[in-house]
Amino acid sequence: MIGNDGKPMTRDMVRAAIATYNATARGAREFAAIPRALVTILDNLAVGKTTYVKGRDGQLQVSRRKDGSIAAG
Repeated sequence: MIGNDGKPMTRDMVRAAIATYNATARGAREFAAIPRALVTILDNLAVGKTTYVKGRDGQLQVSRRKDGSIAAG
């Protein structure tokens, strides 16, 4: 995953972005800091499905829970 600064994100950075995605409203300034590619991936993730996001230091498993939030494992 490439961040807004053009550099690869680490798994911890992706986890922080997912926490922001879960916690803030779409119009918030913090939400705007999340890379658009990650938002697209998370928006299109169906309930109960899992995908992998590649970071600079490896890949991160991401899934959507039944309550609609995103879990990063």
